[in-house]
Amino acid sequence: MKLFDLFSIPKPYQFYIHLGLALFVTLALLLLSKTLRKMIIKFFTHFDNKIPNFLEELNMAIAKPLDYWLRLTSIYIGLLMSPFVIYTHFTQTELYINETLQLSFAIFPTTLVHTLYGLICIALITWGTYNSVNLYEMALVGIGSRFTTLDHTLLIRFTSKIIRLAIIILGAMLMISQLNINIAGILTGVGLGGVAFTFIAKDTLTNIMSGVVLMVDRPFTIGDWVQCGSIEGIIEDVSFRSTRIRTFEQGLVIVPNATLANDNILNWSTMPKRRVRFSLGVTYSTSRQKLELLMSKLKESLAQFDTIEKDTSLVYFDDFGDFSLNIIVLFYTFQTDLKSYSALKQQVNLEIMRLAEELDVDIAFPTQTIQIQNSEQ
Repeated sequence: MKLFDLFSIPKPYQFYIHLGLALFVTLALLLLSKTLRKMIIKFFTHFDNKIPNFLEELNMAIAKPLDYWLRLTSIYIGLLMSPFVIYTHFTQTELYINETLQLSFAIFPTTLVHTLYGLICIALITWGTYNSVNLYEMALVGIGSRFTTLDHTLLIRFTSKIIRLAIIILGAMLMISQLNINIAGILTGVGLGGVAFTFIAKDTLTNIMSGVVLMVDRPFTIGDWVQCGSIEGIIEDVSFRSTRIRTFEQGLVIVPNATLANDNILNWSTMPKRRVRFSLGVTYSTSRQKLELLMSKLKESLAQFDTIEKDTSLVYFDDFGDFSLNIIVLFYTFQTDLKSYSALKQQVNLEIMRLAEELDVDIAFPTQTIQIQNSEQ
């Protein structure tokens, strides 16, 4: 049957009415797409109080995929209403020229339109879901900070990468099934090639398993200051295969996870306190009384620092050096980061200079005394 027979519309006008309705619906839906997107995102406003910046992150994650999907759906609906799609049970309207000349523009089969729409929808859903993993990270970090003092950022990031990989694989499988391709056959082929792949990529698989071990053992987290062999710096990220360490020279070192899992890792960030130890040399012209007074006053001054652990300060006369009387100064500080640690050392050094000036004690520096003796021949 013909689509417009029920309305007794003359043939010369059927094609144009059909095309006009399709264009009108498409344009109307395109104009409403932004409003629909705002309504969909506004639906999640009650989550914004539970997760900080939730709406902002959600908008960044799904705004573009959602916009493309609304535009695609508008075009899809308009195309189905247009005279360009071939229907099985309906005779499409034709462009009427005269009684002997009527042109059909139905060139797109409905199965092709549905398949393309389904493929693009799956791709957009995969894209939006992939971006939304950031919300999972934010939610778990917030929950973890409430119920535990441990930092699970590294584990959350690692599992996020696994989830993103699973989303991509699932999206690819859905797109393949949309094309009516036998997935079971593909999986069988992958299984047969898995043995060869294991031998070829055994190093990669070792690094992946080592990454899992690092997640379970948790020797460090994001932002920690670590040292592994000759490599020292700040942990930036851990991926399936490698760990990225930013050195203090601002170079980026990419270390295979297997190397970290099999080597000794020194995590400086986990130390609750840090030791300061240095030698202070005074000249040999310093009297015993001034030396004892300097050590006594220095120990009293160290006890006045709030950032130095109480009863850990040691100031003692160590030995007779080549050109100085050597005093060992040792104490522990709670300032473990480099900036505050260096600032404390500076304060202690200035205090030593002040005491030396007050007691008229000279700080020694490398000197050499040469005695020349004349002998009569």
